[in-house]
Amino acid sequence: MIREILPGLTAYDITGRMTWDIRARSWAEFPLNQKWFAVGEALAHLELLMGEGRVCRTDRGDGIFGYEPL
Repeated sequence: MIREILPGLTAYDITGRMTWDIRARSWAEFPLNQKWFAVGEALAHLELLMGEGRVCRTDRGDGIFGYEPL
C-alpha cells in the first residue's frame, strides 16, 4: 500500500518503490515516458489520500514536497 512507502519521500521516490505491471526489472530501467505517467498516477493517489485525511504533504524547505501518513 502506498501509505507504507511514504514517510518523507517525494512523489518520484514513492513511485519508484511501488510495484508496476511493466516489463522493466527496476525503476531505473523504466522508460522515461512511463516514469512520467507513473508519477502522475501516484500523485493522483496521493491527492486522493490527502483529501481523505490519510496523508499530508510537507514542504521540505527546498521547494520539494514529501508525503507523510496521518
